Amino acid sequence: MPPREQTSVTFRILSATLTAADIAARTGLTADQTWKTGDPRGRFGNVEKKNGFIMESKLMFSASIDDHVKGMLKRLVPFAQKIGALTGECSIEFVCTVHRKVAPMLRFERDDLRWLGVMGARLDADIFVVDGSAAAKIPLGMESDLPPPPTDPGGSGPAV
Repeated sequence: MPPREQTSVTFRILSATLTAADIAARTGLTADQTWKTGDPRGRFGNVEKKNGFIMESKLMFSASIDDHVKGMLKRLVPFAQKIGALTGECSIEFVCTVHRKVAPMLRFERDDLRWLGVMGARLDADIFVVDGSAAAKIPLGMESDLPPPPTDPGGSGPAV
């Protein structure tokens, strides 16, 4: 079965000092997922190093990235000042994840970026091209992190 195209937006608040309950009390937000420092999470049971507070997009995976961004911001904007007050004690991330057969154009509205600034949130956009080839599994923008191709023993260029 070929990989599915999907889009999601996640808002993350991570803190070594504030618990998810503290974050909820100080911001008024309601988390979709939480964990405490030391909790095992994920498929391999990695132990968390920080407390976590996660909000996930409520739209269908097939919705556009623009719709996901707008939907998440609509939930966050009423609490933006309170979220921004946490920046000294927390790391705050707005994560856009897109899996598509063709890489989409990403454009963010000026006001959307301003709201992220008010919240002190880092924008993380992860784009994956899902057509099954090995090259397509490299996140866009990460190509420069790859080692150079192997050369032939004569040193005249890439091996064939």
